[in-house]
Amino acid sequence: MPESDSQSGKQLGARLRAALTEEQLDTLLAVAGGAGVLRSLDGALRAADRDLADTVNKILAPNASAESSATDVDTSDRRALEIWREQWAAWEGHVAKLGDERGDYANHDEHWHPPYFDPYALAEDLDVVAAKLLPGLDRAFALADEPGHFDQTLAEIDRGIASYPDSVQMNEDVCTLGPHATTCTLRWIWLGLAGQPSPGGLLVDRLWKLENEYKHVAWNAEAAVRFFEGLPEEASREIHARLGAPPLADLSDEVRSLWHRVRVIYEQRFDPAAHLRTCDENLERDCRYGEPLIAAATVRKDIAAAERYVARTVSSLLRYNVGEPWQPEDPLWDAKRYARMPEAERALLDLLRRWESIAEAGGSRARAASCRLQQALWTRADDWPAVVAAFADFRSHGGEAAVGEKLFGAWRAWEVDACTPAGEPPAGQQAESWVRWLIDARRDPTLHRSGLGEHLEAWIEGCRTHAAFFGRHWRSLALLTRSLPQHEQIKSEYPAFATHVLLTQNLPGKCAQSVREALASLELAGIAPMPAWTEHLHLLVPSPAKSSALYTAQAAWMKALSEVNRPRYEALLARWRTEFSRRRNLWKDMKTCGCPGC
Repeated sequence: MPESDSQSGKQLGARLRAALTEEQLDTLLAVAGGAGVLRSLDGALRAADRDLADTVNKILAPNASAESSATDVDTSDRRALEIWREQWAAWEGHVAKLGDERGDYANHDEHWHPPYFDPYALAEDLDVVAAKLLPGLDRAFALADEPGHFDQTLAEIDRGIASYPDSVQMNEDVCTLGPHATTCTLRWIWLGLAGQPSPGGLLVDRLWKLENEYKHVAWNAEAAVRFFEGLPEEASREIHARLGAPPLADLSDEVRSLWHRVRVIYEQRFDPAAHLRTCDENLERDCRYGEPLIAAATVRKDIAAAERYVARTVSSLLRYNVGEPWQPEDPLWDAKRYARMPEAERALLDLLRRWESIAEAGGSRARAASCRLQQALWTRADDWPAVVAAFADFRSHGGEAAVGEKLFGAWRAWEVDACTPAGEPPAGQQAESWVRWLIDARRDPTLHRSGLGEHLEAWIEGCRTHAAFFGRHWRSLALLTRSLPQHEQIKSEYPAFATHVLLTQNLPGKCAQSVREALASLELAGIAPMPAWTEHLHLLVPSPAKSSALYTAQAAWMKALSEVNRPRYEALLARWRTEFSRRRNLWKDMKTCGCPGC
């Protein structure tokens, strides 16, 4: 096409854009396309702009979607690169704000607190941008011809974080990139190396170098592992070999490093025997290494090895460090502090089920019964009827009597501790807990019902006759009072007392329901806790001297006292009228609460 014609065409295009609305331009192109004009211009378009001609042909193809948008694969290379650079500008905008003590990543949430660097906000903002960059990243790499693009931005982030002035606190000075940003970074670097000899080894060297150069930026480990898992096999083998040679061999031995995890996934793929050795060496440090060992032993039908590995895996999960791996015949209750997270609980229960199956396959009914009982104790500890049934099932399925008694004692101690109110001596320091006696009676009513009744009467009498004993154990007395079958009658007769005194403690799980069920099922007659409350409740009423403006607690307890022991209430009220006559809010709150004589 002659240059004059080209210039004339460009001027025409500019005049049309200036003269028409976008809607009219759309109409013009639609009419031209419908009339076949655009298809007839392929040669002229190709001579002027091959990318333009190819894009028009894609859009005019019979199978092209009418709903295609400018972000789909139908976009021209120039437009695709333009879109990608627009998105990249947002990334650069976030990075440019680093180092500014008044910028977005110097947190000023509290006016009285010095600003501090917020790496999580930076990582989140970059990841939002990266999620948009990722779909067009491969195409942009081919068009941009900037292989060092992400190397440069990592350097900028590192310098930006390091450049904050001393007035900005650096509680955490490392920004761990989000999953999308990590994938973008690693993918771009990989694309720059993929066409070279031994790209896998080059990739490891490049990333290791960046890791050492940039101290303030790191990759998301999970996203990085997924990236390495998706690399071509030849490159993966190169990386596997490179990680076995200095200096990365020592680094990949560190269990918590990314390189260790990468080495393990490649060992699993290319060297199963080495993978099992690695799992065996590191099982005590990370319970996740147990699954391959258990599976391999199960496949080769080595029951003894499978049991050893599952025992070590459970011990690793529970951080059980007493010299020998934990066994299902041992109490599990101390492990509650270590396995409270849902994923840890699921892993533990899965391991116990696996252990049960392994024991059954090896003909060990007693071990299988112990595993089954431990599952019940872990999942339903506060459901006493279910636990009692589980212990009965344990004996009927071959469980050893001595093991059952040991585990029952451990479970009972756990439940007594769970039912011991805060502020009272720990269950282990109490001479005898009525909850302990109650659990024994619930398990074997024939043997322990009468002993429980005698213990409860003596314990309640101790509360009634000894003010100090009552002061130490009134919360346990409240638990007993509100758990007895006659609680509804007490609640009806003493409503303020039931609300403000008896409901001062929440038990975990089904503990409260289990205590009520046990007391009701044992049908204990003559258990009467109210005389102890009548005798000593006045000792618990908080003094107005401990408050300065609000007296709702004092009013509530005085109302309860007026229901349980009116003479004691009158005497205390008279004393308060003398000592606290000027505290108008006290008398206002007591009147609002309905205290007699106020």
